[in-house]
Amino acid sequence: MKKLIALALVTLFATSAAVLAADKDALVMAEKNAWQNIKDKKWDDFKKIFSADFRGVYASGINKLDKEMTEVKTLDLKSYTLGEIDVVFIDKDAALLTYPVTFEGTEGGKDASGKMNAASIWKKEGNDWRCVFHTDMKAE
Repeated sequence: MKKLIALALVTLFATSAAVLAADKDALVMAEKNAWQNIKDKKWDDFKKIFSADFRGVYASGINKLDKEMTEVKTLDLKSYTLGEIDVVFIDKDAALLTYPVTFEGTEGGKDASGKMNAASIWKKEGNDWRCVFHTDMKAE
């Protein structure tokens, strides 16, 4: 009986680890796709990643989804490189992503190129991951 319980626990933990690994890969891909959608100006695809209760926090203020979409459309992203994306699971349905970004482009016609540090929080809604929070700041 003890062997059966031990086997069941090992199977449970192995299955949980495999699910988290798949979710980690999905989250990293979703974050990368968000940047590519900005570069390609695929605004409808970009908007689909967000939860209805999204908030963005920046030096310019705190954005809800509508303001985020308005502001992102002022960007002309020529190129970008995402550094290693670190994923920390808050629980099985929420994750924090942090990473550095180097980019070239303009915002509102002014050069905005440089390096920043970024963070996003994603939550699982049904079977889909949705971004509920994003922030970035100039790296020193």
